[in-house]
Amino acid sequence: MRKTAFVTGSAKRIGSAISEYLASSGWEVVLHYNHSRDDAAHLSEKLKQLYPDRLFPIFQCDLSVSDAVLSVFNRLPEGIEKIDALINNASIFDPGKIDETSLGFLRKQMMVNFEAPFLLMQAFKNHFGEGSVVNLLDTKIVKNEGTHAAYLLAKKNLAELTRMAALDFSPVIRVNGVAPGPVLPPPRKSSDYLKDVVEKTPLKKQVDVNDIAFSVYFLLNNPSVTGQVIFCDSGSHLV
Repeated sequence: MRKTAFVTGSAKRIGSAISEYLASSGWEVVLHYNHSRDDAAHLSEKLKQLYPDRLFPIFQCDLSVSDAVLSVFNRLPEGIEKIDALINNASIFDPGKIDETSLGFLRKQMMVNFEAPFLLMQAFKNHFGEGSVVNLLDTKIVKNEGTHAAYLLAKKNLAELTRMAALDFSPVIRVNGVAPGPVLPPPRKSSDYLKDVVEKTPLKKQVDVNDIAFSVYFLLNNPSVTGQVIFCDSGSHLV
C-alpha cells in the first residue's frame, strides 16, 4: 500500500525538493503552503503529470495560528485518509539579536519554528498512532550565533523535542531530524554570501537540495533509526 507524507512548507526551496524526491520514490504527498498557493499548485500539477496515479493535493494552513494547526488532521484533503510521515520543514527566518527581539517577534518565531511542529507531532501521534516524523533543523543548533536569536532558539528547542519525542513516541513512531547547512542563500542574501559560507566548510561544497531530500528519505525508510539528527551541511557544524 502506498504511503503518504505531509510536508509543511512544500511549495518552495527545500520543501519542494523533499516533496519531489518522495514522489519519485513512490510516495503520495500532501503539499502544505501558507501564502504560496500558486507555487504549490504548480508543483502539484507537475507531480500529477509525472505520476498520474496519485493526487498530490495542496493544503493551506497558517502555522502561526495555533487553532489552525490543531485542526490540520481533522480536515485532510479528499482522498487522503492516513498520513504515514510528517515532515516539519516550514520555517520563518528573520534577523534580530536578543536585545532587539520584541515579545511579538519572539512569539511568532517560536510559533512557526517550534510550537507548530510540536502541535503537529502531537496531533500526528493522536490521530494515526504510528509512522515517522522528520524535523528540519539547522546546522547552527550547535552554535550560539546571535544574529537570528529567536529563530535559532526555536530550532534548538525543536532539536531537543526531536530527541525527547523519539523516546516518548517509541516504539510506534520514529522521530528524527535533518540539520541543513549552506544549501540556498537566505532571503535577502546574494549568491556571493553563500559562496563565502561554503568556503568556510570542511568540504567546501554547497549542499544540494537533493542531498537534504535524500537524508529525509533515508530516515523515513530505515526502521532502526530514531532520535538522530543528520547534519547535511558539508561539515559546517564541525567548525
